[in-house]
Amino acid sequence: MIYGDMSMKVLLIDGENGRISKQCAAYLAQEGISSEIVALQDEIQGCVACGKCYKQSRCIFHDEINTLLDHAAEYDGLIVSANVFYGRPDDRVLRFLERLFRCDPAVWALKPAACTVSVRSGSGQTARDQICGCFGEMIVSGCCTVRQSAEETPDDDLKHLCDCMAWLLKCMEAGRAEGIRKPSGYIRKDISYMR
Repeated sequence: MIYGDMSMKVLLIDGENGRISKQCAAYLAQEGISSEIVALQDEIQGCVACGKCYKQSRCIFHDEINTLLDHAAEYDGLIVSANVFYGRPDDRVLRFLERLFRCDPAVWALKPAACTVSVRSGSGQTARDQICGCFGEMIVSGCCTVRQSAEETPDDDLKHLCDCMAWLLKCMEAGRAEGIRKPSGYIRKDISYMR
């Protein structure tokens, strides 16, 4: 689902029930940034370390990963939301991110990324660290934890997260307008697959 029609666009990967992603889309629209929400399937195939992605920049499993990779250049940033179960993010989210960034890390390099985790108890710090560890060469603009209890509202933390993303995207756009270029020459490091 696409929200807004502005020039900058953020990909929202929804690994929870959609509530957080929709709120993020609304906050980004207030800042003049469009977004697209991709809700994860119930079953996401994990990486099998075949090494084909290294040669062809696409995954051998034909699912939403390859579709996103076909359009990755259109996205200026990324926000991932995930439920936390037993202190770690939903496995679907981790499998999805692992395959997404392994297939073509250069297309995501130096783009802003953020994550939000939804927890019942605890801080969610370990879960945020696990998600941010997948971001690789991306610029992490923020992370937040949202409580699943009904009496607490996530508005302030989410608003701040989206404001930081919007600010960073606008700074990058202003830099491009002034002729400041991104560093070039992302070099994909050889991945050694054990057989």
